[in-house]
Amino acid sequence: MVVLAALLFGLPVALAAPVVPPPIDALWDRDTVLAEATFADRPEPDILRFIDVRVVHGGEARTEVRVRADGHAIALAKPGVRYVLAWQETQRSPSTKKLRVMRPDGPQLLVSEGVSPALLEAREETRELLLQAPSAERLNGREHLRRSMAGLRSDDPQMQSLFAAELFARSSLRQQLGASEQRRLRAFVLRTDRTVVARSTVLEAALIFPVHYGDGWAPVAAQLLARESVPTAPGQANEGLMWTAFGILQRDGVEVPLEHLVRWVGCGNGALSELALHAIRRQAPERELPLIEQTLAEPSLAAGTREFLLDHRRRLLAMTTNQG
Repeated sequence: MVVLAALLFGLPVALAAPVVPPPIDALWDRDTVLAEATFADRPEPDILRFIDVRVVHGGEARTEVRVRADGHAIALAKPGVRYVLAWQETQRSPSTKKLRVMRPDGPQLLVSEGVSPALLEAREETRELLLQAPSAERLNGREHLRRSMAGLRSDDPQMQSLFAAELFARSSLRQQLGASEQRRLRAFVLRTDRTVVARSTVLEAALIFPVHYGDGWAPVAAQLLARESVPTAPGQANEGLMWTAFGILQRDGVEVPLEHLVRWVGCGNGALSELALHAIRRQAPERELPLIEQTLAEPSLAAGTREFLLDHRRRLLAMTTNQG
């Protein structure tokens, strides 16, 4: 996010690939316990209890496990359903940051790119994919690329996110992307019936890895600005998607119809509002201040956006005065 922000605001930095493990590798990390188990109940508000546990990797055999989980995982868990899950029993030592110590609050369900949370229904294809140890032969070739591209068409949002993260983080897959896969990935990002998490992951990959993801992403970003719903409050699901869309347009130096930018000035996220104003300044600087005034007149404007726009207007007027 720091690198993306630097790009958006014109700082001269190179886009470095983030250190993100592919989700399948994250499940098999040395500090992770991977298992198959049946969800039983929730003995405490943020604790999930699983029974009939079959540990596959990283831990001792047991019949039951209790893991701490967030609201997303709690909403997913259905009693009596069999799951593939992963958790961590240790954390970095607060004092050394190198050694690992036992978590004082017990096992924590894994949350990692593409498996957020690491709690997936144990269907046959899921077991086959996740419960075999990662190997170059199985995960670096064309077959896994075909599997990952097909996974984006799944009706399961979790599988869409998992395979989008595989395409993002597994370098061997990125290097095999051809024109056909690039075209399908561009179409995927525009599909509003796909989970926004997976769409955001693919678009971010296109921003960071242009050599592998190819050209033609600026029109996709422009369509997102024109079509995506504008959040009226902060913390909405498509914020990351739109951050990256603005980043691609900035990277490629592409202008878009002004009305597509204007609709984001009054959105519920002040950071997106700022990105829209920066883009407007590049294309039509004389419109920036009037649009701020127009947006501030809206009584339903989110408080955070109003605060940002008032401060932005003050800075813009001071800059104009100094230049005069």
